[in-house]
Amino acid sequence: MTSTPATHDPRVPDEAQWSALTASATKRELFAEDLYFRECWADALDVFGAQPPAGAADGAGTREPAGAAAAAALGPLGLFSFKCDGLAARRADRTLRYLTEQGFSILASSRIRHNRHSMRELWRYNWHVYTTDRLALMTLMHSVTESLLLIVHDDRYDPAVPGSVRLADLKGSADPAARGPEHLRTVLDPPNKIINFVHVADEPADIVREVGIFLDRMERRALLTRVREADPRRARQQAYEEVARLEAELPANDFDLDAALKRLGAIADADAFARVTSAVSGGARLSWDELCGLLDPADPAVDTWDFVRVATEVLDAERPASADLLPPSSAAEWRGRRHWPGRS
Repeated sequence: MTSTPATHDPRVPDEAQWSALTASATKRELFAEDLYFRECWADALDVFGAQPPAGAADGAGTREPAGAAAAAALGPLGLFSFKCDGLAARRADRTLRYLTEQGFSILASSRIRHNRHSMRELWRYNWHVYTTDRLALMTLMHSVTESLLLIVHDDRYDPAVPGSVRLADLKGSADPAARGPEHLRTVLDPPNKIINFVHVADEPADIVREVGIFLDRMERRALLTRVREADPRRARQQAYEEVARLEAELPANDFDLDAALKRLGAIADADAFARVTSAVSGGARLSWDELCGLLDPADPAVDTWDFVRVATEVLDAERPASADLLPPSSAAEWRGRRHWPGRS
């Protein structure tokens, strides 16, 4: 009895397409079975695979395989999203200017809103280092309001380095000591490592997976279609308009610790607040339940972001664990590969 040879599933990237999507063998193995990646990759095949080859007039000529077309379309793209704290801190205008200065144009935007499940899926390979107290804090931080997802185009695109990788390098670390003045997070000046305002996808494969998490089928196919047919000037205008609407719905916060304590002190129980200020000033740790017992974040009188700012000072944030399960890639890593997508 002879076995039937395995055939490649046309709805999964082949060798060349994976090479264009990620520099990580581990990511390739994981994402090949990932539900969000597989669903959105199928959408990308349908949307980007329907494009005629470059230079073809009126759709004439032989179309390249859908997977190759999708991988090529993703190469210059980046995915960016504002975190809720970034909107509350009014960092959107500064961020959009930075993107333009660094050679990225907006192709499409979409409102998004996290729930406790979507945020854990998005950061599945990073949040394992967080304590359960920090997970509770992140659930609060990322679900306060709607936010905005942007798909951008790298107008300085070099096929050796995907646009998403260049954008991720420019974002910079959440750790101030690990970034320079050129990085976006330095420009945005967040107060600490936990409140850091923005998120970007690391590689083209991550764009696919994350769009699959953020949006359902109809929404993500509509987004990808807008990317394919984008008018960058109109897309930029729409993004600014959406930011204005979101900021109008969300009160601003300065994320200043002293100011937050002053505002909270004006409405909190004196004895309870004395415990909070003692912990902040002395570097003591409070558990999530202890902090919520002293300052109830569900109390309408307690400003959510003031509570968050204090929580970042008193909660144990990380537990002993391995580094990122999927470490981010870099432009240097992509340039150092033996073969680049589309090059011999």
